[in-house]
Amino acid sequence: MSAYAVVDSGTTTTRLRLWHDGRVSWSGSLAAGARDTAMGGDNRAIREAVADLLARVTAETGARPSAVICSGMITSNLGLYEVPHLAAPAGPDELAAGIVHTTIDGVGDVSFIPGIKTLPASLTLETLAAGDVLRGEEAEVTGLRTHLGLSAPATFLHFGSHHKAVDVDGAGRITASRTAVTGELLAAALEHTILRSSVVPLTDLALDLEAMHAGARATRAHGLGRALFLVRVGEQIAGMERTRMTSFLIGALAALDGPLLPPPSAVATIVLYGHGAFPEALAALLERDGYDHVVRVDGETTDRAAVEGAVALFERARDGRA
Repeated sequence: MSAYAVVDSGTTTTRLRLWHDGRVSWSGSLAAGARDTAMGGDNRAIREAVADLLARVTAETGARPSAVICSGMITSNLGLYEVPHLAAPAGPDELAAGIVHTTIDGVGDVSFIPGIKTLPASLTLETLAAGDVLRGEEAEVTGLRTHLGLSAPATFLHFGSHHKAVDVDGAGRITASRTAVTGELLAAALEHTILRSSVVPLTDLALDLEAMHAGARATRAHGLGRALFLVRVGEQIAGMERTRMTSFLIGALAALDGPLLPPPSAVATIVLYGHGAFPEALAALLERDGYDHVVRVDGETTDRAAVEGAVALFERARDGRA
């Protein structure tokens, strides 16, 4: 069975995972990403990281991947090679047909999976919310639909630096997406605001659902800016534990993601996937808001699905099934 090197690169990290015999058999990452390209003016850091990771996987496993498959921000103008977005709706056939194969100096032959853009006929200041872009989620959604056995329409909500709702129809086509910078707002609040002294590291957090719901209600009632400052009021004035106020903070930010989703009556399944405290928080909020079928996918399954989806799209293109 073929071995594939599946690569994704984000803002600060480039990761390679070896797919062999139907599983991820090796994983490695290096600190290089879009930020390096933006700051340095070229993609040398990403190019060298991919070359280094390919050398490492061969040295440590003896495998020589038959293909290098890239998805995510590595296919952008700040990545290794820019591939234009496909226009929604686009599914496995369109994505496979849109894969670009090229040769990268120092790396070799590489295949790049395109992202997808939601682009209405006209965008004005008043209609900007109808537009969106994604890179990487197309592979994740492809893998998750197979893993979960989904054949009906669903909305997938990805949690990362950006939170992204992706609508998928019964044929597996991505019809639209909506993105919020919720993850970056959390990082900024934790590291670069006065709230830092009122919260605990997320690695130490067991989510307090009562406090989380209170934080969500605060955002809805008073706005995000006021809700965030209430974290300090709770810790400093009310004497509440920092762990509780950290859950309050998660809830205040999680409330921002509700508008990304269709109303409960408009979608059969919501799939929550990614890492961190947000999936648990959103699952609780959506249950309270009347969503009947919410599926949570753990981080390990999320990572596997992204690789499995990228490989499935590559093989579809290779076998002429697009």
